[in-house]
Amino acid sequence: MRNHSLQSVSRFSFFSRLFLFPLFPLFPLCLLALTALTVSAKKERTLLYTDPDPASTGGIKGEISTPAKPIEQILALSMDEIGDVYRGEVSGPDNRNFQFKGLPIGKYDLMIIYSDSFYEGVRLDREESTLTKEDEEKIDASIQKSEPYFSEKFLHRLEGQTGRGNFARTVATYYRSSGSGVTALDHTEGYKVADARRTFKVVMLKDVGPGWQIVKARDLYPIWVKQGTELPRHHFSSGLSKIRVADTIKDLGQLDLTE
Repeated sequence: MRNHSLQSVSRFSFFSRLFLFPLFPLFPLCLLALTALTVSAKKERTLLYTDPDPASTGGIKGEISTPAKPIEQILALSMDEIGDVYRGEVSGPDNRNFQFKGLPIGKYDLMIIYSDSFYEGVRLDREESTLTKEDEEKIDASIQKSEPYFSEKFLHRLEGQTGRGNFARTVATYYRSSGSGVTALDHTEGYKVADARRTFKVVMLKDVGPGWQIVKARDLYPIWVKQGTELPRHHFSSGLSKIRVADTIKDLGQLDLTE
């Protein structure tokens, strides 16, 4: 019996070395991949935004009085370039104060994001919109066909000029409502979520004759969300529009976004 036991242990040791040893070199690779995923999740939105200009002394600060709830994210969008989006700092005991530093001289629109809603003052067109109902339907159809990864798109505001060669812009929510069997880690929130994705976008389109074609689309706040999460409600606030920044920090004081 003793010899039999020793032979069994010997055979186990042989087979364990045979099958498990090749896996040992994979452990560091797995840890490296997990670390890369963590860093990627943390830096995704950081890399999305425009870096402050260290040579610029201008900025914006203020406090949101209404709604009286913590700000999740605040963004400043350049009125001159759709791609320039700056992320502000949120502070205060209730996270209702904000500040932007290092903004180049110019005009900016703000977007303020809460867990259940978002407010924006994005100027979509310099003139009064002349889009027809047919234009709006074609624009919606063009956006619905774009980026099939997102199963649902909701256009909140749409403005532009009708006629071939003219442009239109819209603020929209893009949402992937169903999972694809992939699991993602949202390390900011600290929990595992199914593969549901949400982002806000500013989209620019051009009338090319037969229809409207997307020429630019700017992600504003892409995040992973739990499936079935209610989408944030959209609000437009004129007080967040056309904020002129010079070479100092512009103090907006207390803002009531419901006015």
